[in-house]
Amino acid sequence: MKQSERSQERLAQSLQMLAEIEAGNETSSRVETVVMARWDAMQKRRVPSRTKRVVRVATAMAAGITIFGALAWHNLTVRLKPDTTATVRLKPDTTYTTVAVVGGPLMADEPIRVVRMRVARSVLGELGIPSPAQRGAAPAATVDIDVLVGEDGVARGVRVPINEL
Repeated sequence: MKQSERSQERLAQSLQMLAEIEAGNETSSRVETVVMARWDAMQKRRVPSRTKRVVRVATAMAAGITIFGALAWHNLTVRLKPDTTATVRLKPDTTYTTVAVVGGPLMADEPIRVVRMRVARSVLGELGIPSPAQRGAAPAATVDIDVLVGEDGVARGVRVPINEL
């Protein structure tokens, strides 16, 4: 016989002897009644601990904040469909040129807007775009330009009609 088999046999014999000893011990009905009464009393008085209540409230608040954040994030990332009701028709003989301005390049899939503005001709000079007023001509006081605006509100480009330059 191997050592492990002998150990298993001894363990089985020891457990059998313990079961026989315990079978001979009977608890009195008085002791059993008192123990069961105290058990019932403890179960009735059991109130969740303060720590458990705090953990439950914190978990519920975290879940609420997570749901609120997810909904807010979803609303921020929803792309609005462009408004096709107000279409602008350009004069067929008007050609445009695009001039890049400071603000950084457009990111991939960045939502942008094109804003048509009527600005004073002097604004073109401030943007670094030469205008006829600077060359000595007498053009109109305002110019219609299209400004490409990024998601952060910074102008990414300006489109000016060539005949206004």
